[in-house]
Amino acid sequence: MTIHDAWALLKEEVRLRGSTGAALRILPSGKKVVVKRGGHAGGNPQAHINNEYDMNRYLNELGVGVPNARMVEERSRPTMLTDYEEGARPVNYGDKRKLRQDFVPQALIANWDVLGMDMDNVLMRPDGNLTYVDVGGAGPYRAQGAPKGNAWGSRVSELQSMQYKPPHTEEVYGQMTPKEMGQSYDKYGGSDAMEAALSSLRDSQTRNVLQQRIGDIARQVA
Repeated sequence: MTIHDAWALLKEEVRLRGSTGAALRILPSGKKVVVKRGGHAGGNPQAHINNEYDMNRYLNELGVGVPNARMVEERSRPTMLTDYEEGARPVNYGDKRKLRQDFVPQALIANWDVLGMDMDNVLMRPDGNLTYVDVGGAGPYRAQGAPKGNAWGSRVSELQSMQYKPPHTEEVYGQMTPKEMGQSYDKYGGSDAMEAALSSLRDSQTRNVLQQRIGDIARQVA
């Protein structure tokens, strides 16, 4: 295979579902990766995709399932590549118990679009573990890249609001008990682990806000 042919194969992409232009790329080695470059709703897709990468890494540090991710630069644009989750399926209401176990970390990072419009932002791997493949709506950004503004702050109101944020969340997270909240909090190590995972964040402002949110979630849940 010539260098030209290899490059053409590398750049071959198939658009996936979603609002931010995610695409499936098959590398010359045969490995499949998902390519994302950020949403344009806020006018700064570069900041949006860098934030999504940080949110992915933060969850990974906590032990929450996410695909392996790395950042590269293509044509002077930051680009996020994640491993394609081969054999994984979208979740459904029958997976409610497992999804509820991960609720507190998702509320902590304000992952407003945790399930997605079609319940395909989180998948069930063949081994029965969850993987959150799209965290573009976490942290200071909405799913399509618009800033959350003052809605991203030190108080974790998402412990209440995300139980009833359409679509699908009421059916999955609605009426969670204090016991379930505590179990979700403890499963991922509580405030000690949440604090330690802050080292994975590159943006200091996001890190500072999240540190405040860790204190708030401990007061509400622990």
